[in-house]
Amino acid sequence: MIGTPVQVIIRTIPKGGSWMYGATSGPGEQYFELTGLPWADQQAIRKELDEQGFFVQDIHLADPMPIQVGMEIRKRYEAENEAKK
Repeated sequence: MIGTPVQVIIRTIPKGGSWMYGATSGPGEQYFELTGLPWADQQAIRKELDEQGFFVQDIHLADPMPIQVGMEIRKRYEAENEAKK
């Protein structure tokens, strides 16, 4: 399959304590990029983080290309309308 590889980012949040207010004794929330790692390794990392006492959340970043294309079309359309006046 040809195309841009999907970026894989996870966020970890401590399970215990009041993590939002910094009352945990360990590290707070952390981010990890797993792009390029084999699926089995990604799952092993998620499992290990769970064992270490973290919730694991997937982060999905949207591709800005459709918005950029729409913006360019709108600009060209407005320029054509302005030129016709």
